[in-house]
Amino acid sequence: MAQPTEQGPGAASVLLFLFSLFLLVSPFARWWMQLPAPWYVVYLLWLLIIGLTAWLARRARRHAA
Repeated sequence: MAQPTEQGPGAASVLLFLFSLFLLVSPFARWWMQLPAPWYVVYLLWLLIIGLTAWLARRARRHAA
């Protein structure tokens, strides 16, 4: 029987990419952009994506060491 392998940092990167696509490109984005929200909401989403990317990069460095 095959042993389950540990998922590397690449799997988390793919999930982050798909989450970003969902937030910024999907029909869901059209809905939340029509809501009466402050002008900086898009920038907060980008900050969230950048922060998650930095966190994943830090975690990947620890994983590789």
